[in-house]
Amino acid sequence: MEEERARLQAEISVAMDQVMESLGTGTLMIPEPVQRGLEESTNPTLDLNGLRTLRDDLQRLL
Repeated sequence: MEEERARLQAEISVAMDQVMESLGTGTLMIPEPVQRGLEESTNPTLDLNGLRTLRDDLQRLL
């Protein structure tokens, strides 16, 4: 379970970076899934299903 949590967190981190890179520099608006990902990285509260949903939401932005 902890291995899956770590894997999902790593996938979320990569997806957040890719989304922000695709938006380019000078972007003032941070997409909501990226905001959720940033919050989760500083204050983890999501269970595995929540992490999967966040990962999927980020991947939809790519």
